[in-house]
Amino acid sequence: PKTIMNDTTIPSNYSELNYVTAEIPNYLNELLQLEAVGSKDWLTNKVDRCVGGKVAKQQCVGPLQLPLNNVGVMALDFKGKEGLATSIGHSPVAALIDAAAGSRTAIGEALSNLVWAPLKEGMHSVSLSANWMWACKNSGEDARLYEAVESCANFAIELGINIPTGKDSLSMKQKYPNDEVIAPGTVIISAAGNCSNITKVVEPVLQRNGGNIYYINLSQDSFKLGGSSFAQVLNKIGNDVPTIQNSEFFKKAFNVLQDLIKDRKIKAGHDIGSGGLITTLLEMCFADDKLGALIDLTSLGEQDTVKALFNENIGVVFQANAEVEATFTQHNIEIFKIGSAIDGDAFTVINGDDSLTFSISTLRYTWFKTSFLLDSKQSKNGMAQERFDNYKIKNYNLLS
Repeated sequence: PKTIMNDTTIPSNYSELNYVTAEIPNYLNELLQLEAVGSKDWLTNKVDRCVGGKVAKQQCVGPLQLPLNNVGVMALDFKGKEGLATSIGHSPVAALIDAAAGSRTAIGEALSNLVWAPLKEGMHSVSLSANWMWACKNSGEDARLYEAVESCANFAIELGINIPTGKDSLSMKQKYPNDEVIAPGTVIISAAGNCSNITKVVEPVLQRNGGNIYYINLSQDSFKLGGSSFAQVLNKIGNDVPTIQNSEFFKKAFNVLQDLIKDRKIKAGHDIGSGGLITTLLEMCFADDKLGALIDLTSLGEQDTVKALFNENIGVVFQANAEVEATFTQHNIEIFKIGSAIDGDAFTVINGDDSLTFSISTLRYTWFKTSFLLDSKQSKNGMAQERFDNYKIKNYNLLS
């Protein structure tokens, strides 16, 4: 028999974000120290990252071996080049504002991570797993869950990919003697696909002679800051959250990128995730020493520099030679040439009349220290802080 659930939709209304462009350096300094944005080596240092001998692409990347890879890839055997690529996507804070947008963004994040591994049949190779975590039987939550599941299913159907499995945890509520707390409803999307060649997986490390840096707005939405890490820095959530407006564009851009990766024409690539576009660009510089970038975002048409830098609209950044521009034009996919890699420690970003220059080594230090601070919470003798001090002084001259 069918289950009938009755609930009432309760509109959400969170505070708007107030910010000033002049504070961007301070915002960035705080942003890079968030647990969701900072280095995850406090996780990767605790495990064997290549046990079994079939790990084709593990978490760490580049000469400095920082945990930045987009996708994990396992070889199917010890001699062939085929493998299995996996990635994860989630968007819990965005789902607080708009449950339907949160589902689409979760799928979009998983796919924008998975795209960097060449899949045998492009997007047709992909299968998803949806793990739902929701505080059901609380006023308004069942209605939000319905919206989220419906949106998730529709988006997968529009993309032509299946969700054959998953798991539900629908009692996400903690009770206390005088209070109760419910978790933000969210779906964790796990994506997997048959990787056709494990030697062609693209990594998020800019190459000094790798060509131009390009940006694709896979969301095809205007830049919005609701539900972002930037909003968290302001201790806000926001009201305006990005979604994925055009499924056909998303699918077409995904498959064109796949074809170029298979032809080894993409030299580096990274998705837009926690921290926004500026975090993506910085992370593509972090894993190598004495590597910076000159970035000009003016062509994006976003006059609000804060939105241009910190938006988390689903998208990708990649490095390639100018010859790829014709391929994207042929398929009617809009890409933006936004800069190039340079030698040295400088990271300069321009947007219209605004120009900012940062030190890569200083920002990497800020981004990296979070993992040691997390370790220190578990350390009783201060060893974590000592390790951090030794690391910043001795390893790879990270502070120049």
